[in-house]
Amino acid sequence: MKFTKTLSFLAVALGVALVATETQPAQAKTTSHAVPKALQGTWFGKYHDDLFGNVPVKYRLTKYSFRQGSSKKSEQQDARTYYVNIKKYSQTKSKSYLFKVANKVNKHGYWKLTLLSQNQPVYLKHVKHNGKTALKMYYKSTDTNKAQTSYFYHK
Repeated sequence: MKFTKTLSFLAVALGVALVATETQPAQAKTTSHAVPKALQGTWFGKYHDDLFGNVPVKYRLTKYSFRQGSSKKSEQQDARTYYVNIKKYSQTKSKSYLFKVANKVNKHGYWKLTLLSQNQPVYLKHVKHNGKTALKMYYKSTDTNKAQTSYFYHK
């Protein structure tokens, strides 16, 4: 009889524990990583837009941010800054300004950066291009769904 009561108590306790863990809200586990040192810095180049053609652009990548804007002095106030999805920024910034960084390079050597508001990744790679250190950007155009490649250089 005592054994049956103990077994019943253990079964009820286990059932309550399972129900309690299942009813807790499921939070998406987004592990974010810092921008790799090889990609960090200020990069200048031309961004190809299907609507406007080649647009001069400046990218500034730091450990936890990605700033995108025009390389023209007159248009720099329109620059947009995105932040790595870490606790410090995820609680204060809108989701449209957050991105996540892959934990390692893919098999072709590209780092994957993805904006959380749009599920459209950008792939970045530190390369030598025309004898200069460059940041190679690869992405699929949302308008034409074609692959686009651009190179950005340090000044």
